[in-house]
Amino acid sequence: MGGTFAFSAFSGGSSTAINSTAGHLTWENNLTLVRTNANNTPITIQGPSGQIYEIGQGMQYHHNSGHYTIGLGNQFYTTATSGREYVVNVTNMAPGEYVELMATITNNGTVGFMVSPAAPTFSPAVNSTYNATQASQGKFASVLQSSNGYVYNVTAVSGFNTSISPEGSAVMLIYIGLGNDNGHDLNHYQGSHFSLNVNLNVVSDP
Repeated sequence: MGGTFAFSAFSGGSSTAINSTAGHLTWENNLTLVRTNANNTPITIQGPSGQIYEIGQGMQYHHNSGHYTIGLGNQFYTTATSGREYVVNVTNMAPGEYVELMATITNNGTVGFMVSPAAPTFSPAVNSTYNATQASQGKFASVLQSSNGYVYNVTAVSGFNTSISPEGSAVMLIYIGLGNDNGHDLNHYQGSHFSLNVNLNVVSDP
């Protein structure tokens, strides 16, 4: 019983997937774009609804503050939809750019459950080696500036490792970006891909 967030990134394209399965439990996965510093180099984001959002200066969606509330879609899970993926595609990130996503896992069943995240794991593409740094939430920006590879962070905000009653939820923030190498315009990772997996263990809590 569990789920997986998987990011396949970076500057040619990236994706986020959530696979879910858990006995007779039922829950909803929802992702929202809440922040990005993409500006002069517009990025595009597409959730499972199929709608494409163009984000950046001169694009349809642009906020000088970098704050957004763009729902990328929701999906519902039961044992019958075990293995179903929630996919978000992010393309055209430039060095120093990142996205912050908020994942909300809502209990739509009739019994309580507990959800706990496992440590993220980084998996480069076959026959490839990448530099990827897991940074704390507070140091993400500074590590992103100095890194010459990928930077990521997964932060459980609320609702994890405690009983979630029906209609209750757990919230997680997910950051992923391409390092700026202190302004050296890193670009040799463009078009490459990697996976960042966050396993979620979901168990009933009668």
